[in-house]
Amino acid sequence: MLPVFFFYNNNVFIGENLNPRGFISPIAENALNYYRYKLEGTYFEDGREISHIKVMPKRQYEPLFSGYIDIVADDWRIHSVQLLLTKTSQMELVDTLRVEQLYRPLNKDVWFISSQVVYPAIKIFGFDAYGSFANIYSDFNVDPVFDKKTFDNTILKYTDSSNKKTAEYWERTRPVPLMADEIRDYKRKDSLEIARKDPRYMDSIDKKRNKINPFMALLFEQRLTFQRSRTTFSFRPLTELIAFNPAEGWVINPDVTWTKRLDTTSFSRKSIAISPVLRYGFTNKHFNAHLGVVYKFGKKYSSAISISGGKRVFQFYNNSPVGQRGNSISSLMSEDNRMKTYEAAYLRGSYRQGVANGLFITTAFQYQDRQPLENKTDYTWRDKADREYTPNYPLELLTQNITRHQSLVGLLGISWQPGSKYIELPDRKINIGSKMPVFDLVYIQTLGTLFSNDADFSKWKFTMADDLNFHLQGKFSYKLGVGGFLNSRNVEVPDYMHFNGNLSTFATEYKNSFQLLPIYDYSNTANFYSLAHIEHNFNGFLTNKIPGIKKLNIYLVAGANGLYINSNKYYYEFFAGFDNIFKQFRVDFVQSFQNGKPWQTGFKLGLSRRGNRGNDDWP
Repeated sequence: MLPVFFFYNNNVFIGENLNPRGFISPIAENALNYYRYKLEGTYFEDGREISHIKVMPKRQYEPLFSGYIDIVADDWRIHSVQLLLTKTSQMELVDTLRVEQLYRPLNKDVWFISSQVVYPAIKIFGFDAYGSFANIYSDFNVDPVFDKKTFDNTILKYTDSSNKKTAEYWERTRPVPLMADEIRDYKRKDSLEIARKDPRYMDSIDKKRNKINPFMALLFEQRLTFQRSRTTFSFRPLTELIAFNPAEGWVINPDVTWTKRLDTTSFSRKSIAISPVLRYGFTNKHFNAHLGVVYKFGKKYSSAISISGGKRVFQFYNNSPVGQRGNSISSLMSEDNRMKTYEAAYLRGSYRQGVANGLFITTAFQYQDRQPLENKTDYTWRDKADREYTPNYPLELLTQNITRHQSLVGLLGISWQPGSKYIELPDRKINIGSKMPVFDLVYIQTLGTLFSNDADFSKWKFTMADDLNFHLQGKFSYKLGVGGFLNSRNVEVPDYMHFNGNLSTFATEYKNSFQLLPIYDYSNTANFYSLAHIEHNFNGFLTNKIPGIKKLNIYLVAGANGLYINSNKYYYEFFAGFDNIFKQFRVDFVQSFQNGKPWQTGFKLGLSRRGNRGNDDWP
């Protein structure tokens, strides 16, 4: 069921995917700046004079409606609307969207929406698709009495019997009878639903769906799904199966993730995933293998238990954004090994539990027995006369490689979004967030001398993040953080406080990264640091005034990232660019400053609305 669209609001928000700015109501406070009107006639209904008014946008490529709005004379109330949105309304996904509403008086002073019908239409790949969504409203109570228990954080609830009502129930309840083609459509869908549950049908669909496209398999993760067993196999791209770096030489790194839903509902939260990973370096002749298991569960709140262990190759910043594919290319083509690594036998585990609305607690531990990896080859495809491979450790932090040592730490994390709202299904609750920021607090502490633990430190981190929708003016996003070491008596480089830098021409996470900062330049054991990521995406505001660009619906975006360490070392960068290029891509120009002085400039190419993974600590 679609929500009610309130045209009495200045901004009519129909959906983030259709237009993140919303659309300007024809009766908004500043509507005269955007619309022209023409009285096309009047008529009478129940003794009231109704004015039939044509609504016309003053400019194209603004978030505006066209069509008709009927107003009750003297009372100045909406009687009905027949309004249309098109591509020239800066609408995405669909080609047209028609909204029809009818209002009725409940008494002399109160009117209500009695019906709303929405007609979307789209043309894609030569096919026309259209539909309608009808909402009928009745049985209004304009003087409700509420107590403290009337409302809670559940805004919508489906009971386990909501899809088991009889045909007689719907005949009595449905305000609009089904049309003949709708009856035929439902009968066909009922028959198809039975057919889809036939094992032979499920097997045939799986066979067709699981065909591997060799070209897609080169670049993208592939999945094989088996409906009857409720299992999925996921494989990394072939271009990540084989890699190269001077510490290991050519590397083969196969892995697969097996996932199984543990009950029969399609929206099941209960599942288990097992991920074995093998790795072999042909030059250093090291074989590494590790296994990870994740069990997800929870009816009221989502929860998860994970355990992994074995022997593997880690980057000095365990969550570094340097990928194997990009590092292989930079090593072979430019003699530039960006991925600094060591080898470790390890065991880690975590438990994440939802304990209240918007509140999650995470506990975790990690043990690593670390050993250095030295460069073993200088092989490259393009030998640079003025360049050679740098040692396989961060030169910004070390003058020689690490020696063997052990690190055992525990973690406690709390994540809270006040006022979180939920949609409640029979088998789970879905968190849809709130208007408040998300607060994250992480504390990491070494665990004594267990298992010959050499590390001795404690550190903390607090972040606050939110997205603020200013509708017509766009969306403002931010992430602010502070943290530091409370104790740094013995800290090895992998346990430093690291930050998401970027050495690639491709953008990393926009609201969690510094786009021109070398990864280890600001790694530290300081007792205090602060950071900020801010961004404003205008979502078509301003660019819809520029000829040529406005037809492409390209968005202007701008922002800044900053990092301060103990108030005596600081880095910040400003960026501006264009988003929503071909609905998928984004390009930014970035200017960085170090200790107040201009430092580097560069362009970054990324994906539109690239996600933010949030907390960058190892669980």
